[in-house]
Amino acid sequence: MGIGLYGVTDPLEAIEKIRNEKFDLMILDFIMTPIHGDKVVEEIRKFNKELYILLLTGHKDLAPPLETIRRLDIQGYCEKSDKFDQLLLLIESGVKAINQMKVIKDINEELKTANTKLEQAYLESIQTLRYTVEAKDPYTRGHSDRVADYSVLIGKYLGINEKELHTLKIGGLFHDIGKIGIPDNILLKPRKTYSR
Repeated sequence: MGIGLYGVTDPLEAIEKIRNEKFDLMILDFIMTPIHGDKVVEEIRKFNKELYILLLTGHKDLAPPLETIRRLDIQGYCEKSDKFDQLLLLIESGVKAINQMKVIKDINEELKTANTKLEQAYLESIQTLRYTVEAKDPYTRGHSDRVADYSVLIGKYLGINEKELHTLKIGGLFHDIGKIGIPDNILLKPRKTYSR
């Protein structure tokens, strides 16, 4: 895949370009009109947190403080000079960092997909076990679904977060699993009736 470059002299145009198109890395000057580089980055960070940004300045005394560079997540800072070695090194390290972040993002997506498949297989196993329990005791058919549904409703009422609600639902579906190990002659034993 080739590298595409695009240059603008108007900082406001740069903001709109980045808002509407996909860029990996931006090199910008600090002293610009109508707004300086730190304000450009501040605007961009409102809608793009991933863009790798290198800030240049030819006016060391007017450069933004280190706190501003950190707050705006500016990854590289360089003073302009006739020698481009430092700038080239910053660009090379930026490109490497961007590539590494893409690899990490891809791996995270793969893990997320694998985790979703694993969870689906887990839920299917629970369903199978649940059906086995209900087959042993037809009297309680649908009971686990009702327990799961009521548990989630109570959890929502208590303000439990989505992850915990999911765990609560699984617990509700799975709560009678111990019946699998109970012999039928005990599980299905007729209840004694008492008269007054």
